[in-house]
Order: sequence, then structure tokens, then C-alpha cells
Amino acid sequence: MFRKLIGKNGPLGVFVEYPVLLRLGLISACAEMAWATLILVMEYYFKDTLFKGQAAQLIASRVAIALLAFTICETVLKVPMGKLSDRIGPRKVVVTALLFAMFSPLLMTFSTQWWMFIPLRAIDGFAAAALWPSMSALMARSVPRNAKAAAMSVFNAAYCLGLAVGPLAGLYLGNLFGTNRWVFPLASLMLAIGAFTAWRVLRGDIGAAPVDKISDDSTPRKSLFRSHPMLRKMMVIYALSQTAVGILATTLPLYLADQFHIEQADLPRMIVLPAIILAVIALPLGRIADTIGRPRAVWFSYIFATVGMGLVAAVPKELVFGVGMLCLAISYILGTPAWLGLTSLQVHDHQQAEALSMMQTAQGVGVVIGLGSVAAAGHLLTQWHKVKEVLSRHGMHFSEHFHFQSSNTVPINVWLYVCVAVFAVCLITTLLWVREPEHPEGTPEDAASARQPVDLSGV
Repeated sequence: MFRKLIGKNGPLGVFVEYPVLLRLGLISACAEMAWATLILVMEYYFKDTLFKGQAAQLIASRVAIALLAFTICETVLKVPMGKLSDRIGPRKVVVTALLFAMFSPLLMTFSTQWWMFIPLRAIDGFAAAALWPSMSALMARSVPRNAKAAAMSVFNAAYCLGLAVGPLAGLYLGNLFGTNRWVFPLASLMLAIGAFTAWRVLRGDIGAAPVDKISDDSTPRKSLFRSHPMLRKMMVIYALSQTAVGILATTLPLYLADQFHIEQADLPRMIVLPAIILAVIALPLGRIADTIGRPRAVWFSYIFATVGMGLVAAVPKELVFGVGMLCLAISYILGTPAWLGLTSLQVHDHQQAEALSMMQTAQGVGVVIGLGSVAAAGHLLTQWHKVKEVLSRHGMHFSEHFHFQSSNTVPINVWLYVCVAVFAVCLITTLLWVREPEHPEGTPEDAASARQPVDLSGV
């Protein structure tokens, strides 16, 4: 049994074949645990403390604004940080980002107004912009071309582990303490552990700039965006798909409370088993892309996303909701490694961080659009009397019944149908556009990756 687990095609075989990935995954998991905890705990802190008894659309609007601060900073800075990582090496970037981010949750503990979270989440966005391109590039460089999806599945599994364990622990402790305020230091502790691990692990060649980087800074370089048409198309699709993620991040917990009367105290016991299952299947499911092909894995992932989101939106039953969320989880686990693997195959090793940061920037743009839509619509629907006064002063006049119709006929679950449409469009465009690039086998990048000239010690 154990031999099957660690065999070449086993769920844990990737760690035996490429042991560097285990250490890199640990760093990623610590960071994602912290930031995933902050997202969910902050939303319940807004709902139960700062905006207790307020309308769900207003709460969603304020949460979206705070998340926008994070996402905008992350989106704007990812490409510059990816280029910086390619130039000076990821070790300095990763360690500095985690050390910088660990102070933000400590300050959240003493924040008593919702707007105080905006600059603090912006700090987190800066740190995330520095961290994720470096980590994904490190994993992509650590394996040969035919194992890119396997490396990205480890990155994705670490991400899923963080998403599963972090919010679960945060929600449980928030319920145990009677307030979510004292959960924020937990996120700071996770980031400190990640920084210490990165400082110990990223040594030798893996923490330095890639050996084939351009040594002469005066040499003109083609823009990746202009010279890689497939990369452009993939960025457009990825940005579109992430609008649904931005929408769900702010509306799904409110939908659970509104439709199923599920509150914070109920969530830990409900999600513990699904979280463990998803963390376990993330690695083997993510490696399927290396078997069936990365484009095909992406196509299947959007089929699961469209069907799952459709079930969640159309059938408000707890069992159907669970099945729909399972489809969405499978979609994420199956599609993300394949998508990032396809991205890494578009460019040479010395451009890995830049290419992946461009894709993650597209991700951020989509999330910003989703969050901005929820924030704008929620503010308009719940603060219409103020908006109406401002517009009236500029010569615009409205029917007396418009306020009633706007605020009472648009339930929170309308956003779920928007997500269904988004995923359906993404499915069609991937079928039309997404293909795997053809590179000759045995490229210099593969040989360099296969050798793995790194020194990893200290964990």
C-alpha cells in the first residue's frame, strides 16, 4: 500500500521523484492558510460585529471593498514583482514578503471600523504579489517539461490545504473565543512560520536567480504579452473566470445564512470532512492533466464548474448544494494545475516568474471586476436614497417606486446565476482557443530542471 502511494504514478510519488516540491509546498500552505483565514473570518467579523443586523447586500458591499484593496494591490504589483524575482532570485522576495505580511493581521486585531481594514488588506496584497509568482516559478523550474502539471498540482494542493485548514481553524477559534477579533493573530503566526521555513529552505541555486537569465540588461526583450498570442487568449479567459471567484468570495457565506440559516458556529463541523477529502485528492487529481493532456483537463474543469454552479443556483436544497460545491472543488483542483502548467510551457525558464505573474495578474483583474460589481451593486441597492439625492442634484429624476423595486426584488442569489453564465462562456472559449504549445523534447530547460542542482536542508 505504501509503495503504491509513493510510486511514480502514486498520489505522493511526485514528492519522491522531486523532493524539493514538498518544502516549497509547505511555504505556500502556510501563506494560504493565513490569507484564507483572513478572508472568511473578516467577513464574519463584519457581519456579526461591525455591521450586526444590517442588510446582506450592504455587508457584501463593505467586504468587497476591503477585498478590493487586497486584490488591486496584488494585481498591479504582480508583474513587477515577477520580474524582480527573475532578476534577483526568489529567496529575498519570498522571505521579505512573508515578514512584511505578518504585521497586518496583528493590526487588524485593534481595528474597530470597517475602513481600517482597507490599508491593512492592501499591505497583504503587496505581499501576495511578491510571493505567488516566485513560488509558482520555483515549482515550475524544479521539474522537467513533462511534469509541469505535477509541479503545479503540488502548488495547487498546498493552496487547497491552506484553504481547508486555515478557515476551519479560524472559524472554530472564533466561535470558541466568542469573537473573531482574536483569530487575526493566528494568521500572523502562520505567516511567521512560513517566513522562517522559507529562510531555512530556500538555499543554494533554488533561492538564486535562474542561471539562464539575461545577463545584459541593455539587451532588448520582447514583451511576452505581444509575442505570445496563446498567452493573451489564456489571460482573457482566466480573467473572466475569476470574476465568478470574486463574486462568490463575498456572497456565498451570506447566501448560506440567508437560504439555509447556516451561521459561523455551524461551519467547522460541516466542512471538516469535505476539507480533508479535498486536501487528500488534490495531488492525484491535479496530476491527471499530465495523463489526459492539459487542454483537455481545462475543458473538463469548466464543464464541472458550469454544472456545479448551475446546481447551486437553480436548486436550493442542501444535498444539491453539496454536490454542486463538490463539482466546483473538482473543477478547481483539476483545472488550476493544468492552466498554470500550460502557462509555464509558453516561455523559457528565465521568463517563468514573469509569465506566471502575468497570468496571476489576469486572475487579479477578474477578481477585481467581480468584487467591484458586488460592491457597486450592493451599495446602490442598499444606499439608493443617498445615490438618488446626488443624482437628483445633477438633474436626474426617478420614479417613487424605484427604490422599493431595486432593493426588494434582487436577492443575494442572483449573483450565483451570473457565475453560471461566466463559467459557461469560459467553457466555450477554452474549447475554441486553448491548445498545448508544441516544443521539441529535450530542450535545455528540461535538462536543467531534471538535474535539480539545489541544496535543500533545514526543515
